[in-house]
Amino acid sequence: MVINKIPELICDNCGSKKEVPICCDKSMMVKDGYLLCCCSKECGYQPIPECCGMKMTYIS
Repeated sequence: MVINKIPELICDNCGSKKEVPICCDKSMMVKDGYLLCCCSKECGYQPIPECCGMKMTYIS
């Protein structure tokens, strides 16, 4: 049995984690420093959240 782990964002400074936002029933991915919907930029496009004054890191 395969369990799909939900990708997360982590703060490299304090270790705080949060789930990657969902768009079109799928986790968004990181591209060019932004979170991007799996479908298109027009569908879902937002900045990567910050914690401790810096962008969080995408982990899967």
